[in-house]
Amino acid sequence: MINSVRHADNIIVLNRVLEISQENRYVSLNRGFAVIKEKDTVIGSVPLDDIAVMLLSAQSVTITKNVLNALAEKGCVTVLCGKNYIPMSMVIPEYSHYLFAKILKGQINASLPFKKRVWQQIVIRKIQNQAIALRVCGKNDESEVIDKISVSVDSGDTSNREGYAAKMYFKFLFGEKFCRDREEEGVNSLLNYGYAIMRAAMARAVCSSGLLPALGIHHENNLNQFCLVDDLFEIYRAMVDCVVYKLVQDGESEVTPAVKKILAKLLNARIMTVEGVSTVVKSMRYYAMSFVKALEYKKPVIELPVWEGDEYGITILE
Repeated sequence: MINSVRHADNIIVLNRVLEISQENRYVSLNRGFAVIKEKDTVIGSVPLDDIAVMLLSAQSVTITKNVLNALAEKGCVTVLCGKNYIPMSMVIPEYSHYLFAKILKGQINASLPFKKRVWQQIVIRKIQNQAIALRVCGKNDESEVIDKISVSVDSGDTSNREGYAAKMYFKFLFGEKFCRDREEEGVNSLLNYGYAIMRAAMARAVCSSGLLPALGIHHENNLNQFCLVDDLFEIYRAMVDCVVYKLVQDGESEVTPAVKKILAKLLNARIMTVEGVSTVVKSMRYYAMSFVKALEYKKPVIELPVWEGDEYGITILE
C-alpha cells in the first residue's frame, strides 16, 4: 500500500492503483513524484515507481504531458473514465520489446484454427471461474449448472456457450431482475469499476510482453484498440463479480472510497500460475507470455492462471 497520499476521500491509492475521483485537481511531475494539487494547495504526492494504473474518474482533471510520459516510461497505464466508471480511453506505454517484430508477425500470421483453439481454452476457464464464483457465494446448485456448460465449449465456441452461460450466471448471482448494462448504476457501476482496474492491468501485461493489443483472438472491432486485452481479460471477470456480490450483500450499492479500496485489492488476489502461487497482476504477465510462446511454436496451448477460490472467495496476498 502506498502511504504518500493521506486524503483518502480525494485520492485513492492502493495496490499500485492511483485514482483521482474529485473534480478540479491538477497533476504535475516533481522529482519522480506525481503531485496532486487543488488550486495552489498540494493534496499529496505519489512516487511514480509505485503506480501501475492511474485511473482518472473525475471529469475535470488537468494533467501535464510530462506526467503521462513519465508514467509511460515506468510502464504505467492511464485510464480515462467516462460516466459510471466506463473506460473511454487508455494511455499505454510504447514498449520497445526486443522481439516486437517477431511477435507481431506471429500475431498476424496466427491461423484461424489456432485462434479458435486458444479462444476455446479461454471460454472454458471463464465459465469454470463463473462456477467458482457462484460456489464461493453459497450458490452450489447454480454453480454445478454453470460448470457443466464448460464441458460443451467447442473450438472457437461456435455455439456461443460463453453467452449462454453468462445469461444464466448473472441471474444466478445477482437475481432474476438483474441485467448487465454498463450504463446502469448500482451493481453495474461496481462491476464497471472492478473491470476497469483489472482490464488496465491486463493491458499493461499484454504490451510489456511485446504483443500488439489491437490484434485479438476472438474480439474484432475496428473501434477497439484493445481486442487482445479484452480476450485475455475474460478469465478474471468472475473474481470481480464475486467481490461485488459480497459488497452488495453487505449493503453497498455505490462506488464509495471504501468500495474502491476493496476492488483495487483484487490486483493482489491469490491465483495459481505455472510459477506457483502469484498475485493476479503478476499472473497476467505469465499469462501473456504463455500466449507469446504459443505463437512462437504455433501450438494453441496456453497456460491459464487457476483461481481456486476458498471460503472467503478471494485471498489477498500482502
